[in-house]
Amino acid sequence: MTTAVAPLSAVPKLAGAVMRYVAATPAPEPASITLFPDMNRVDFQPEVNRDPVQAIGALLVWTHRLTGITGTWSRTINDGPIHVTLTGRGPHGITFRVFTGLSYRPLARLITLPLGHRESVTPDELYRLALELRTGGAS
Repeated sequence: MTTAVAPLSAVPKLAGAVMRYVAATPAPEPASITLFPDMNRVDFQPEVNRDPVQAIGALLVWTHRLTGITGTWSRTINDGPIHVTLTGRGPHGITFRVFTGLSYRPLARLITLPLGHRESVTPDELYRLALELRTGGAS
């Protein structure tokens, strides 16, 4: 007798919710979508280019319909990307995690995030960062 590691009955619910969410969200197509039926969670990685303003915009659009959004960002490699993750609650109580990497170099003058550290970040802070990047720091 075999036992499923994850409850496979949750897969159709997650897949259906994701299909509806993707169809209703006017954003860049995700590069990857991963279902975690045992945790009632879905991970999205938007397909974006290297422009940090576009990457932040994709994160914000993909998460704008979620509730209870929390975020983190971290730097693990010197001159490497800043890893940004926003997590919120979607339809049917499903947890949605949306993540991307932002090139550190254009952000270095605007944020202080020491190597090896993780900090919380809000969608509002990301929005303000994108505005600062877009306007060249003039506000």
